[in-house]
Amino acid sequence: MEQSKGFEVFEINPQMVAKGKKTTELVRTDLIRANVQVVTDGGETNLHAHTGMDAIWVVLQGEATFYGQGDEVVGKLKKHQAILIPRPKPYWFESSGDEPLVVLHVMAYQPGAVAKRIDYTPRKELQRDMVEGKFFGQAGSNT
Repeated sequence: MEQSKGFEVFEINPQMVAKGKKTTELVRTDLIRANVQVVTDGGETNLHAHTGMDAIWVVLQGEATFYGQGDEVVGKLKKHQAILIPRPKPYWFESSGDEPLVVLHVMAYQPGAVAKRIDYTPRKELQRDMVEGKFFGQAGSNT
């Protein structure tokens, strides 16, 4: 399909992981960016915040639990549920279901602001094992 100038059609079909986490960038402009993450046990992130950027997380598969400071549960999301995380709220999340988490991450940037990550706890060293030939949303991948 031919696209008009300025429009961009994209697919959400990241490679699946057996362990850990993988982020795949989908699209970006100067104001908005979207990626998709595949997260399994051992793929959780650390408590952190972002300046100059608001974010929406949308669960496409699996289940995600989002936490704020003090490990307070701020959202337990199932398929087709989402959470808005405004700047600069500290949070972390993990896959909390029985199947790999596939989550769409849409970020909007505040014009003129510096967008940076603030880590409140150390980042975790994550081992990642890919599932060769298996991609989310493609026929024959059981996702």
